[in-house]
Amino acid sequence: MENVKRLVGWLVFLLAFLVAMSMGLAAVATAQEASTGAESAEDYHRITGFRSARFGMTPDEVRAAIQHDFGVSEDAIVPMFNLEQGTLILGVAVPSLSPGPGPAQIYYIFGASTGRLMYINVVWATSEEPTDQERERVVIAGLQLANYFQRLRWKPEGAVANVSVRPGEVVAFAGVDPDNAGVQVIMLGVPMLDEEGNLVPLEGPSLLQVSYAARFGEPDVTVIEPGSF
Repeated sequence: MENVKRLVGWLVFLLAFLVAMSMGLAAVATAQEASTGAESAEDYHRITGFRSARFGMTPDEVRAAIQHDFGVSEDAIVPMFNLEQGTLILGVAVPSLSPGPGPAQIYYIFGASTGRLMYINVVWATSEEPTDQERERVVIAGLQLANYFQRLRWKPEGAVANVSVRPGEVVAFAGVDPDNAGVQVIMLGVPMLDEEGNLVPLEGPSLLQVSYAARFGEPDVTVIEPGSF
């Protein structure tokens, strides 16, 4: 019973925070729309990568950026290949990455056609059977990241917040810059209420992911064209 009360308390906090965040985002968007006459596309936030890793870099350049950013050895950077998509992935584990809850996995994904850095996923995950406290930490970190991105200057209608995708999954923030590069903050396996106000049953781990894309909605992956066979 105590755990249920605690969870409900966090749900009230989460909903209140998300409502406030959405109101703040609407205010920012309104202010930006009102000032578009005096601003150019150069005034808006640009998404160029993550820390020292920049979109368009080669695998060797990204390896150097990873070592610079996290002080890891060459052996700590693990190459992988997605056979289905035809993409090279460089992965690295870091023991902590604020504001996330604990260790993080970072994946640098290179375009199938260009061989250049196109996507970056930063992921924090709980144990397979997380406690309420572990899920809470995911929510808190997700809200902090969403608030950080919300406060940046986005082009009009270039950002949204608090989008429920399915039970237990929330897009806390998504933004697209003038060059169509994008960022998303996604929380999975987090406490939510259904339409009737009941707690949504949760199974499996909670996960927080920040995804960066050089071209939002335009994946550079191997595709078999229609009519090829």
